[in-house]
Amino acid sequence: MAGLIAFVKIQFEIKTITIEGSSMYTYDELYDYIFEDRNDKNLILFKYTDGKADKPDIPFVAKVAIDIKWPGTINIQIYEKNIIGYVKYQGAYMYFDKDGVVAESSYEYIDGVPLISGLDYSSIIVHQKLEVDDTSVFESIYNIKQYMERYNIEFDEIQISDESEFSVDIDEITVLLGKDNVHMGEKIYELSRLMSELAGRKGTLDMKEYDGNSQYIILTEEE
Repeated sequence: MAGLIAFVKIQFEIKTITIEGSSMYTYDELYDYIFEDRNDKNLILFKYTDGKADKPDIPFVAKVAIDIKWPGTINIQIYEKNIIGYVKYQGAYMYFDKDGVVAESSYEYIDGVPLISGLDYSSIIVHQKLEVDDTSVFESIYNIKQYMERYNIEFDEIQISDESEFSVDIDEITVLLGKDNVHMGEKIYELSRLMSELAGRKGTLDMKEYDGNSQYIILTEEE
């Protein structure tokens, strides 16, 4: 029996653990979350403890997929929540996803997630959808964030006016994007082409009426 136990320990010893798919956490941070209640030495013991453990509860992570490769490898894929922005509430950052659901509340800022100012909501509860009059605003925020990232434009905030028009600040230039429409992608693409010309300047770039024709772009500079 002792020989069998020794064989099992050696034969099914975990030699490799990979964790991929996260931009918010380090390997060690995710390792600590996942293996808090799971055996990390032996695959048979891992299977047993994994069956008894709760699903890993990791902030900003929607799903953890675990793939076992016998006899000694565990591959873990992390699927993060699609966070598109945050609002400030009672000193905390309330992060929400593309459906407007408040995914997490944290006192730590996550790099790359923009502040959404001017968003008019009636209530805010973690794991529930922000109550707004027009839910299409979340799709608009998602679109703007995606386009800005696609064209490598750095920004920290999306502003929403009382007229449901969008704007962003690029250094000392306020860019008026107007309402979300079929030209939003074209506007932000054109903005990416203008970035070198805007460097070091201060003022307002009005792109609200831009439809592919540069004559509808107006830069009002400040001294």
